[in-house]
Amino acid sequence: MYMNYISMAVICSLVAMAISIVMNPMILKLAYKKHLTDNPNYRKLQKRPVPVLGGMSVYVALVVGILFCNFFFPTDRLYVVIASLTVMFFLGFFDDMLDLDYRVRFLCQIGIVFTLWSFGYRIDTFAGLFGVTYIPKALSCFLSIFVGVGLLNSLNMIDGVDGLASSIGILTSVICGAYFFTHYDPLFALLSIVFAASLIPFLVCNVFSLKYKMFIGDSGSLMLGILAYVFSCRIIHTRIIDWNDQFSVSMLIAVYSLPVFDTLRVMLARMAHGNSPFKADKSHLHHMLLNLQYPHIMVTLILVLINLIVIAIWYITSIYVKSINEQFFIVFGSSVIAYQLFYYLLKLISYRHPRTYRIMAIHSQKASTLPLTIRNSIRNLIDGNVKRHIRMRRAKTKALKKKSE
Repeated sequence: MYMNYISMAVICSLVAMAISIVMNPMILKLAYKKHLTDNPNYRKLQKRPVPVLGGMSVYVALVVGILFCNFFFPTDRLYVVIASLTVMFFLGFFDDMLDLDYRVRFLCQIGIVFTLWSFGYRIDTFAGLFGVTYIPKALSCFLSIFVGVGLLNSLNMIDGVDGLASSIGILTSVICGAYFFTHYDPLFALLSIVFAASLIPFLVCNVFSLKYKMFIGDSGSLMLGILAYVFSCRIIHTRIIDWNDQFSVSMLIAVYSLPVFDTLRVMLARMAHGNSPFKADKSHLHHMLLNLQYPHIMVTLILVLINLIVIAIWYITSIYVKSINEQFFIVFGSSVIAYQLFYYLLKLISYRHPRTYRIMAIHSQKASTLPLTIRNSIRNLIDGNVKRHIRMRRAKTKALKKKSE
């Protein structure tokens, strides 16, 4: 039985990846033709216009991959999720094109989360954390909207460097997929793995290619957020699942620790300075690492590694710490140290010890040499530069032979 589920997941994932690979060049051509690009400005990190339709290939690949699952497994219970993804995709698409007012985005996000809540995707328990096993309906609605809108915006706001949002999406989807698989929930395990597979081709284009480079845009990051909410509800919701895991809340905090804690810090800091929490600035943790002269690929690797460390702490405590309250405080404290204190430590060093900060920047450039070399090698392979270099070498060799003759 397990092998059947694994085979289904592999086949549907390969279909999703193939769709995404085929669509990426077509979407890239459309974006340049219609000028659907993200143009450089004082706040943007890129130096040239970059298409923002990466979310389109992810969306189509995911939907086709899930529909293909119907050949092996009925997926009709996912139709409300696909409908929510569709609305989020178009909301993000119009936001990318028209720069919608934040109040319009908020109302749409609240409406979608409320719709999912009414279909049973709700937070109505803490799975025993602090002794809470049931949350009243009205409070559950408020809490679900708060968590859902929070996840939507936190995953949208960390999309600041190449590969970060998609890497977090792949990491969280794989972990949630493994959790669903081990807890006998094959339908959502399939959804998680197919979504991760849909993101992989985009990640490769986003990080390792100049020729096919795209941004995932708000259309993609909002899909990441709505699926994060769906996965979270599915894991802790006890009414439609006949199993319950007492460590699920701590696990979810660990899995989504990077977007949640970094966004919380940024929003609280903005409000403390009298600004809107949604006013864009350069106060995210990835901006601090960029100031240290780390390239995008290193910033993504460092932040994903920190997230993995927090997840590892959760996993160790789930084995050795029997109290779910103690485990929660350990995971919560680890997340605060990993993201909040780390940011303020770097900021303190930059202000109080600028010489030390400059030395750190020099070392960061040295530490980035190997990842940049690997990235450039993969980039040459993807963009076709390897073949071009071989042809140029052959042409030079022929020219030298003719001269010698």
